[in-house]
Amino acid sequence: MRSFSLLLLVLSGLLFGCSNAPLSVALRDFDVDVAAIQNNKIVFVKQSFDRPPVSLSRVELEGNLTYKTGVSFTFYATDTEPCSTQSQGFYICDRNTSFEEIGTANFQSSPTQTLKLRGSKLTDGINSGNLWIGIQLDSGLATAGTMHFRNMVARVVLIP
Repeated sequence: MRSFSLLLLVLSGLLFGCSNAPLSVALRDFDVDVAAIQNNKIVFVKQSFDRPPVSLSRVELEGNLTYKTGVSFTFYATDTEPCSTQSQGFYICDRNTSFEEIGTANFQSSPTQTLKLRGSKLTDGINSGNLWIGIQLDSGLATAGTMHFRNMVARVVLIP
């Protein structure tokens, strides 16, 4: 009887692992003081989340982003410490080939929008438990205020 129960448990685990079933990893809400974003620099924030129990094949990060209108930003990801320059808990870095561009946001019409970010560095960062998201000002004047990242969830697919 015990062998049968163990066999059912193993088979259930295999079926779950092969099902390509979605899995979610919630990142904790965070804010970025926009005054920290300097021209031609990328400001990185270390992410805080509970690492998933299995390896992931793909990640799409979704959430809500709020900032005032009239600016646009590009977002980057890395799974290693981005640089050594730190200020007020942020990493302030020059552009580097190890940073992956993962998305953009344009605040021309609304101060709140849905943010969707994709890339292999997101997956690598979620898998390793080490993820930094970077922000670079593309256009507009962003000298003050706070950018709010809320309800950020990495939607992932298990490796088949």
